[in-house]
Amino acid sequence: MTQKRRPSFDFSLLRQQAEEHLTATPRKNTAFSTSPADMQRIIHELAVYQIELEMQQDELLQARAELEESLDCYTELYDFAPLGYLTLDREGVIRKANLSASKLLGVNRSRLKGERLMQFIATEELSVFNTLLAQVFSTREHGSCEVILQSDGDSSSAADPFGAGKNDLLRNRAVRIDAVVSNDGEEYRIVLSDISMQKRVELENKALRSQFMLNRKATAISQSDENAGNYSHQLLDKVIHARIRLAALCYLYTVDQASFVEIKKQVETTDGNLSVHMRMLEMAKYIRCDKEIQERKPQTIYRITQKGNDALINYKECLRFFLGT
Repeated sequence: MTQKRRPSFDFSLLRQQAEEHLTATPRKNTAFSTSPADMQRIIHELAVYQIELEMQQDELLQARAELEESLDCYTELYDFAPLGYLTLDREGVIRKANLSASKLLGVNRSRLKGERLMQFIATEELSVFNTLLAQVFSTREHGSCEVILQSDGDSSSAADPFGAGKNDLLRNRAVRIDAVVSNDGEEYRIVLSDISMQKRVELENKALRSQFMLNRKATAISQSDENAGNYSHQLLDKVIHARIRLAALCYLYTVDQASFVEIKKQVETTDGNLSVHMRMLEMAKYIRCDKEIQERKPQTIYRITQKGNDALINYKECLRFFLGT
């Protein structure tokens, strides 16, 4: 923390300016009483006024020192914040930037001022960024988007943290841009968040899920080959082999989550019937049920589990075998 600094004033210069102001100001009352009592009263008033001014001066000096300390603290927090902070004018030109933004964009902070932020964004992502600025300016509300920054062409640089041979999303740095308009409407406040690692994890998880599904499908086909000629009804999952349960599970397979009302609408059944069948799927641990608040109302939310996902795939493969497709 920066130590308090007592500002220094040139009091002789201030006194000179005050005397010049007094000389230049016309006096309304030029006649003064010279009686000892009046002189004593005037001297007393001047002494009191002098003390008041000195006290005010001390308070102003203290207030200024505290403001400078707060400014130093704010500057340190701004410069060394883990997120990138930028101030843009109406044309998208960078006016201010902290060290994190400079590092993220790969340009020295002294050179960032006067540059357009859009020149650091990949060409194919410019429409997303421009739409964000237009939306934020028109609504005066916070907005955000995710874009890819321009690659510097060097796979060993910080802009290519994942190495060559990867997807473009991985080779280039992905950032989230949060924007809001200043109170006077003349500037944009921008926050840059590096989400490259998050995107990499998401893509890798997606690839792993795809590979897992392929493996499960291959296993199901292998099991079907082993059961060739076997049309036993025992091969069909009795939990899934019911119209309402099959329809509900297939719908949950295609969405991340769904409410009870949404499933009822899709399956076209009654509350009572759906409730019974959803309970059976839940008991088999093919789905899970959570109570959540959405739009200020309690909702029953259902999601398919990994076990239910695998069971549905096996059921589909078994049907294909039975149907000879």
